[in-house]
Amino acid sequence: MSHRKLHACFPVMILIVFVLFGCELERDAINKKSYQEKLSIRNSTFDMLLKEEQFITALSKLNKGKQKKGSIEKTVMEDAHGFSIMPDIAKVIQDDAYTTYTFQIKREISNPTFFENLVISMDSLNQANAYLVKYTPTVPLTPSEEHHSFHFKGTVNIKQIEYDITPTAKELNCVTATVWMCNQAWTAGGSTEPHVATQYCNDSSHLFSVTTVDCSMSIGGGGNSGAGGSGDGGFGGGGLGGDGGSTGGNTGGGHSGGGSGGSNSNTNPPVVTTPILDEIESTAPPSGCKTITKQLEKFPNLKEKLIDLAGTTSQSNENGIFIDKSATTQTSNPVQTIPQGIGGMIDINMNPSQKYVMLAHTHDAYGGNGNGTYSIFSWDDMAVLSRLVQNDKIDTGDFVFYVITADGTRYALTIDCTLCIDSFRYPRTNAQGTILDMKKIAEMEKLFKKYYGANGTIKVNSNVEDDKKSFLEFIKEAKLGLNLFEVDATFSDFQKLEFDSKTSNIIKKPCSN
Repeated sequence: MSHRKLHACFPVMILIVFVLFGCELERDAINKKSYQEKLSIRNSTFDMLLKEEQFITALSKLNKGKQKKGSIEKTVMEDAHGFSIMPDIAKVIQDDAYTTYTFQIKREISNPTFFENLVISMDSLNQANAYLVKYTPTVPLTPSEEHHSFHFKGTVNIKQIEYDITPTAKELNCVTATVWMCNQAWTAGGSTEPHVATQYCNDSSHLFSVTTVDCSMSIGGGGNSGAGGSGDGGFGGGGLGGDGGSTGGNTGGGHSGGGSGGSNSNTNPPVVTTPILDEIESTAPPSGCKTITKQLEKFPNLKEKLIDLAGTTSQSNENGIFIDKSATTQTSNPVQTIPQGIGGMIDINMNPSQKYVMLAHTHDAYGGNGNGTYSIFSWDDMAVLSRLVQNDKIDTGDFVFYVITADGTRYALTIDCTLCIDSFRYPRTNAQGTILDMKKIAEMEKLFKKYYGANGTIKVNSNVEDDKKSFLEFIKEAKLGLNLFEVDATFSDFQKLEFDSKTSNIIKKPCSN
């Protein structure tokens, strides 16, 4: 009798085990999804970060001061470890517990077989640590058409920058690097070959991480004693790349896990990062081109609307059109008209119900005071763009901003650094009691006078080529984080413009090869 009862209960017990196991897997999946949704990635620059209190705090904890080397001012950290921070590109990753700042670094003698990043990590207790991450590709690097990124397959090594190690200290230190990748494609619901995660990977379900552990003796240990990898990204032999979750590791010293390599071992919390590489030799279109071409493909009648808009520049007032986030490929009339305001100006809604993905407007022949208008984007254009970003009313990853002028010029802008253009308009609010940063106000006044003031280099009814050069200098000096494109009359040919300060020439890079 009891034997029969046991047989009867056994399937029930198995079912309970499966239910519990299933609940555990579901809980893990929910926790992972929740973490990914809380993770944020944004672009910045070293100079922009120097305006953020948290970064200044982190940097001050890692450097005792500044040391001048010739005409170049370097941090003590750079000087002590023989590298220079590349200031133009930075990635900031934030989650509930940590904020990390990643920079590309260069050395006087470079090695083309790998590239390095500096990662500064700040926890919720304001404790800062710095790490050097070395990426060694096993296949040639290629740009990704998705998300202003690139494809990377290879090995990853991470080393903590140590400070004040006592002569008697001897400890096995293990550092875990969690590198975020993305397989989100431009097409809805699609996927693509994994690429380095950027701020444009806006669907958390397409983010995945790969993890590696590097262990070394803090003194007298002879360097690396082993490395391992795990996670959803597909490590093989301590490498990064692929799209399936396998694990692996080097066997050179036998420590491939966290903190279990010996009695005197120490494992730091994971360092969250994503690789930065400034230049990749490629025939791929310049940054921002994909945003423009994708939008024109999605809305086939946009070209015609832009051409029609260009035909209104002889009028005595501005005209404008827009597309917002609600528009889809099935929307019958995705392009809408911006209403007229006062004084011949258009009246852009600064708090629309849907984010803008495209804005286009004209500069008519008369201008606000009848004396003519700018052949390129104005100071007010940049201020409006900045305020819309501050109000979170721009879908920055998909946004294109056009200006068409009575001088026969046509330009487009895309956004590379959201925080950069966000920081341009100041003060952010006119609310009573707002404490103003007078230094910031003075900087803005200086910029305005230099470029758009009475004696500024960008003028109404001036030389188009001079205006173009000055505007490129302006967006660089103001750190706006924008890409500028010159457009032909059919809105089919887009050329990215870059100013070469050494030759004072404009470099044109076509979007179509």
